Amino acid sequence: MMRQAAALVILLLAPGGVPAPAGAETEPAPANAPAADLLRQADEAFDREDYVRARDLYAEIVRLRPGSVHALQRLAFLQAWAGDLEEAESSLRRALSHAPEDPGLLLDLAVVLSDGGDLDAAIRIFRGLRDGHPDDPRILLGLAHALGEKGRYDEAEAVYVMMQDRRIAPIEAHVGRAMLRTLQGEYDDASRFYHDILRASPGNLEARIGMVRIRHRQGLHRSAREQIDNIVLDHPMSREARELQREVHTFLRPRGNAGGFRFSDENGNRVDVASIAATFHAEPQTEVRIALTRHAAEFRCEDRAFCDEVAPLSGSFSEVAEDEAATLIASLTSLVIRSITFHARVGAAWEEDLGGDTRTFGIGGGFIRWEVGPRLALKGSMAREALLDTAVLIDRGIRVDEADAAIEYRPATSWTLLGTAGLASYSDSNARRSAGVSLIWAMRSENPGVSAVFESRYLSFNADRDNGYFDPLRYDAELLTVAVWDDYLERRIFWRIEGTFGRQDFETGGAGRIEAETDDTVQAIHARFGLALGARATLEAFYSKSDAALERATGFTASRSGFDLRFRF
Repeated sequence: MMRQAAALVILLLAPGGVPAPAGAETEPAPANAPAADLLRQADEAFDREDYVRARDLYAEIVRLRPGSVHALQRLAFLQAWAGDLEEAESSLRRALSHAPEDPGLLLDLAVVLSDGGDLDAAIRIFRGLRDGHPDDPRILLGLAHALGEKGRYDEAEAVYVMMQDRRIAPIEAHVGRAMLRTLQGEYDDASRFYHDILRASPGNLEARIGMVRIRHRQGLHRSAREQIDNIVLDHPMSREARELQREVHTFLRPRGNAGGFRFSDENGNRVDVASIAATFHAEPQTEVRIALTRHAAEFRCEDRAFCDEVAPLSGSFSEVAEDEAATLIASLTSLVIRSITFHARVGAAWEEDLGGDTRTFGIGGGFIRWEVGPRLALKGSMAREALLDTAVLIDRGIRVDEADAAIEYRPATSWTLLGTAGLASYSDSNARRSAGVSLIWAMRSENPGVSAVFESRYLSFNADRDNGYFDPLRYDAELLTVAVWDDYLERRIFWRIEGTFGRQDFETGGAGRIEAETDDTVQAIHARFGLALGARATLEAFYSKSDAALERATGFTASRSGFDLRFRF
């Protein structure tokens, strides 16, 4: 995360990468001999960068002499350097209880609070320190960094620009501006800033690491892995470099996925789905995935008006009809070059109908996405899919061949305009035409994230066949979706909630049955909650309910709930 990447911004100006904390030399040695000897040993270990031993010695000094501000401050420094931010905050607050106005302690506390995510408190301390020390680069860098993490990009940019204009740590300010653009997803602009820094200071560590981070986020994992390995060889004591190296190598490990969910609607349809998948990298920029999915579907005839959807269906009025299906798909996704992403998948679907007969047929598809420039992308896709949303669709073996195109334009950092169009042909000789336009806004802040999407959809079918899927002659909808999400404890806990509200209207054929409310409002809710299970596994639970007719093949109000387990080998 960028917050960790810029941890301890007070160190940016110091030579050697790991200076003593501010004010560390201001306290006299302890009067008692044991503590004085330990302090000398601790300072020597710190100076020779033996941080594990130094931390143990400073902790022992604090035990012997709880009021030692020097030992508490250096202990907090080493705790923060190791990522133990809660312990570092506690040590700094103990030190401040003995020296409440010490600007060095307050600066260290603000940095630790910023790194730990308490950005509002950090900003207050940084601003208070700036009033008394308006030209201190450590304070200004810390303030700008916290403002950027808070999503207040204009304010952060203003601080960095002021520093450059006044020649206050201009290279570090330029690094900060590059980090701001990385946070906002402006990777091309961020790269230009880093290149400027490397021309002025060829060995600048922050710029080298920043370039690797951008390449990693752009999917250029081949060069990212090579470069971060070289950086760690050159700077083995850089925690930031080691963490990014671990992030890149972890991403390239094989991973697995297992999940299950239950879909049900108001017309007695229910489908239980279970899946398992494995993903590995054939090379850093080419990912291969193999997935097996099983569908167990049932139709409970609770409404006489829809019982003829299942034929033959014998027995009592509420009899349950059941069938099942499975798919096996292998897919390949490759970032061919920086601007072109290619995806292809091939597989087979197996279905057992209500009479017990089985069939197998091929499915597959693919897409190509071209980043024309930093703000424009084009995408085209084709696919053959099996419709497996209900027992009726599995019974009748309905398949669809579809081709779609999309154009994506990003006029500003937080705004995206998306246009789509598509054609589809169904195995029952029906056909569909569709078009849509979406305006997407996303606040690129981590605490919390917020986005909004306004979309307008239109589609039409050749005929209203009532063949198990929602096929009105004409359909249009205007929808607004707002999402909020956040995470805590380094993404060990995370959640996301989406709400959709809008209208839909459709027209069926003369003999068609109304399968959803027409000319009515649309309301939907989607929620996810996840937990990290150790360093390599994540478990998510989700639930959604929607009366948008296009959400599922049936057109009825439907709910969906289940779990998703992801793990890395």
